Amino acid sequence: MIQNTIGFLGSGQMARALAGGFVASGKIEAEQVKYYNPGDENAAKFQEAVPGALRCSTVEELMDQAELVWLAVKPQILESVARPLAKHVRAEQVMVSVAAGITLPVLADWLGHNRIVRVMPNTPCLVGKGVSVYSCGGSITADDKLQVHTLLQSVGLSREVPEKLIDPITGVSGSGPAFVMTVIEALADGGVKAGVPRALALELAIATLAGSAELLKQTGKHPAELRDQVASPAGTTIYGLSALEAGGLRASLIDAVFRSSSRAKKLAP
Repeated sequence: MIQNTIGFLGSGQMARALAGGFVASGKIEAEQVKYYNPGDENAAKFQEAVPGALRCSTVEELMDQAELVWLAVKPQILESVARPLAKHVRAEQVMVSVAAGITLPVLADWLGHNRIVRVMPNTPCLVGKGVSVYSCGGSITADDKLQVHTLLQSVGLSREVPEKLIDPITGVSGSGPAFVMTVIEALADGGVKAGVPRALALELAIATLAGSAELLKQTGKHPAELRDQVASPAGTTIYGLSALEAGGLRASLIDAVFRSSSRAKKLAP
């Protein structure tokens, strides 16, 4: 159980996924969560996701009360938020950024503070199946790192990586859920086209993807090996795989990851 007060500056989708996941995991109580957002709509959504969390009326109030502050605003506006924070950051505070593309040196410059962790999480954190990678600034202590890792590990897989890998990983796991949702939707639509009722087609597509991922994880085999086990000569699967190759599914997914990663790099000032 983590004792510190956890603050969220911003209350959008990622803030809600992380805060809700931390509380659901039992690592913190909802009453330990403070948040600030000037807009009432997102604030109301945050309150719904984390009942019992306290909304702060000002940024100064949040900074005064939280030991661990998560910067959960869009990268395009982070500088305008971070620079005014510099005069409020206390030496003992740990600042955690989830903004894509904004590097540790840039964050340190904006905040006048190097006790920073840069994190790339994803939205399945909300259901305890997230993937998060992080890198630490030079003033982060072993206890700081353990605290952040423990929170992230409580909502899924957490790995410390060199900062140079965070932008490439953004395209794999940060944007990945959107790509996976598109694949699931397409599988279900294919079922509907073939005559399966939509609700059943979606249920089957979700279960098939989840089961296939678990099979891959438990066997440790290469995806191609497990794919070939399904694709018998002149069978239904190889005909379907041929259609995927003709449609460029593999190439499109590879390019999607690469483009997302490249975009993350361009978000840095």
